[in-house]
Amino acid sequence: MRPADALSCAAVDASYGPVQVLYGVNVRVAAGEMVGVCGPNGVGKTTLVRVLAGLQRPGAGGRVLLEGRDITGVPAARRVRLGLSTVVGQQAFGSLTVEENLRMYGYTVSRRDGRLRKAVDGAFAVFPRLYERRDQPASTLSGGERQMLVLAKTLIQRPRVLLIDEFSLGLAPVVVGGLLEMVRRLNRLGTALLVVEQSVNVALSLVDRAYFMEKGTIVAEHTSADLADRPDLVQSLMLGGHA
Repeated sequence: MRPADALSCAAVDASYGPVQVLYGVNVRVAAGEMVGVCGPNGVGKTTLVRVLAGLQRPGAGGRVLLEGRDITGVPAARRVRLGLSTVVGQQAFGSLTVEENLRMYGYTVSRRDGRLRKAVDGAFAVFPRLYERRDQPASTLSGGERQMLVLAKTLIQRPRVLLIDEFSLGLAPVVVGGLLEMVRRLNRLGTALLVVEQSVNVALSLVDRAYFMEKGTIVAEHTSADLADRPDLVQSLMLGGHA
């Protein structure tokens, strides 16, 4: 019997009012795996992240499972406590300092025995640039630094599954390269990842396997190795030529 996936969803529909966005989406991430969801803007990638994170309920019949447990009706905050965290772009509390942001992210960490302090110090050790800016408001950070800040929260929360939505958007390639190495480090620590990316090059440089979306459905699934020498196939998948 195959062990339960770290995260999966089955037959997920989703709508905004009368407009349906997702149609019967099935995705799975095995324990310790890095999986990508790729496709151009407007195909439903972010809506899928919202459903998985608990920010939006799927239609009737859709299910979301975390390590085999049905969490379809579990609120987003509770999902964090169960081991599922989400990184969306460069979102941070702009009026709070870097250190205050990290302490806010540590709401799931026990305050006993100085555990939160140790967790924050551990994040600073990994991101020394954030330590240098620990007393600055997050709104004053560069885009790359804000992305470091939202990745640093995962070092504090230590999720078993991490959702990342468009974390390379608007960042210089050299900054993205450093952030990708941090994501790989999280994976080596045991975190399974689902990475939603418009940049297929970024996604395939990171993940083991990728799903491709078109018009709210999954139209293809390939390993990164399969696509390494198939730029023609990658292009067709990203441009809607999956058939």
